[in-house]
Amino acid sequence: SLLAIAFIEVILLMVVNICKNIKCFVSTESYSLYIISISVIVQTVLFISCGSLADHGKFQKVFALLYAFIGGISTILFVTITSPQLYLLAGVFAIISNICYGATNIFSGAYIPPFARNHPKVIEARLSNEPITEIKKLEDKMTVNLSSHSLVAAIFACMLVMFSASAILILTRGSSYGTQVALAFSGACWLILLIFPAIWLTIRPKPPLPEGENYLLYSWKRVGKTLLSTRSLWQTMKFLFGWFLISDGVSTLVVVGVLFGRKHLGLTDVELILMASLIPVFEIMGIYIFFFLQKLFHLTEKTIVIITSVFSSLLPLYVLLGYWLPIGLNNRWEIWLYLLWFGISIGAISNYCRALFSIMVPIGHENEFFSLFQITAKGSSWIGTIASGIIVNITHDTRSPFWFLLVVIAFPAIIFYTVNVENGKEDAEKYSNREKKADHY
Repeated sequence: SLLAIAFIEVILLMVVNICKNIKCFVSTESYSLYIISISVIVQTVLFISCGSLADHGKFQKVFALLYAFIGGISTILFVTITSPQLYLLAGVFAIISNICYGATNIFSGAYIPPFARNHPKVIEARLSNEPITEIKKLEDKMTVNLSSHSLVAAIFACMLVMFSASAILILTRGSSYGTQVALAFSGACWLILLIFPAIWLTIRPKPPLPEGENYLLYSWKRVGKTLLSTRSLWQTMKFLFGWFLISDGVSTLVVVGVLFGRKHLGLTDVELILMASLIPVFEIMGIYIFFFLQKLFHLTEKTIVIITSVFSSLLPLYVLLGYWLPIGLNNRWEIWLYLLWFGISIGAISNYCRALFSIMVPIGHENEFFSLFQITAKGSSWIGTIASGIIVNITHDTRSPFWFLLVVIAFPAIIFYTVNVENGKEDAEKYSNREKKADHY
């Protein structure tokens, strides 16, 4: 851990020194964007190194708990930043906590496909000799249900922590130290809530690592082999590319939206955190609104993904209207519309993209593919944050990055339209069978 911290701090020092040598001014807004970018680059390396290992032995639960523990500790350590001169150390803690949060999402999300296949209703359908097509439909339904309810539970927990952190900020009148205490409180909650999965989450032993494989290199070899098999998993990989773009755009909307609100609308730290506390409420609304619409109109997961992609692309378009119209985040009241729109969008997109991807994941390779899913989600966001940081530095206008975000969020709807989900499921099954024979288990 100490070596990792030292390595990250060296990277930050290199970035700062390069900027000084080329006499480049780095604003505080751009620094935060660069910190996020560095964290997702490091994430990519970590996710590739660990993902496939969790598909063997008892690694999945161990990894999930370990990274959550490290993430909680690094978040608590924000309280030790007692001077502005320690901004590099603050960057290190931010990077580590962001990395660990992404890692826990991999190993928790990878539980969804096996849980859906082993749901009591699915097992009952198999024992009743239901047609295979009906069983598959039931599995898909259980996947969406599990994805929706687990995401809502996570958002609800996040909401409780955010409201508590907001109360701390109000009591400390929005001071910098109050922000640090609120962060430390969030990290402590992260650690306390680990008690429940540590006790109740069952370890599901998986096949051992194939003979002759190295623990350090195995995951890299697996990911390389999977990428070389893109043609045989074309629908899954095509979906991943669309997810790569839309997750980058949506996640960057958060960062750019905060910078815009602070600079153009004069929002304070307390206001921003109070508003951020409401986003989980809107996310839950988005999940259940589209869940209801899917059942009401008998829509497929693919259709919902396309609809939510188009719905999300309207958000940057609305902000860009501010160049010519009196609306478009030109008024403080519009930030509430922005938050509502964003929350509903991100809740629905996160849920249905994860559910649709789960359906097309090869059995026995859930952690490997969810590591790719998380890489494309978080690993892509360095593009959006760096691009937005460069655009802001050049134009000195925090509205201009929304042109970039409009393209990045709108284009995936076209990609998702071309995905053939049934072919994707068949390809995943064939891939899984081939790999079982190749590994001899």
